[in-house]
Amino acid sequence: MYTSSFGYDFWMPPLTSVVIFSGSIQFVVVEAMHSGMDILSYILIIAMMNIRHFFYALTCLGKFKGLSGKRKTYAYYALCDEAYSMIMGTKVPDDMEKEDFYLSILILLQSYWFIGTILGGILGNFINFEIQGIDFILTALFLVIFLSQWKQVEDHFPALLGLVASILALIIFGENFILPAMIIILLVLYLAYRRERND
Repeated sequence: MYTSSFGYDFWMPPLTSVVIFSGSIQFVVVEAMHSGMDILSYILIIAMMNIRHFFYALTCLGKFKGLSGKRKTYAYYALCDEAYSMIMGTKVPDDMEKEDFYLSILILLQSYWFIGTILGGILGNFINFEIQGIDFILTALFLVIFLSQWKQVEDHFPALLGLVASILALIIFGENFILPAMIIILLVLYLAYRRERND
């Protein structure tokens, strides 16, 4: 619906769902195309916003070890925020292989997103309403994922580290805080890992 509010055709959201499959970047694509943003700025924004997916992939190396070929490639491609949260926080059912369970999560989440963007693209051409503020949905989603993870685990150190590192990086680097925050988190976790191994 957000895409349709800028006058784009109904097929644009589902196309970006397949090619990009990143909700936050899909919002940026619409803004970039509408404002005529230059390609270099666009690439830098994508890299800064989605650097977290690199860290998601690193922490899933062990979980996806049993996958091979196209299944493994797809698993890393479809590793969105919601999928990562579920893969890290949900117990694998006893009657399923863990790799099949993880792939099921990834396929279902991408399917839901794809179907939602098709419906939004079609309905957005028929329903006219105030679209301002809809981009806050992503912020709300991250908050829900954070609270869900907080409840599922007893060790809150990683979550608190993420908050402190993000706030610190935001103060120092401003709106370009994501990559510095990720580097701080990675360094602290690495040092904690080394310390634990030495003890």
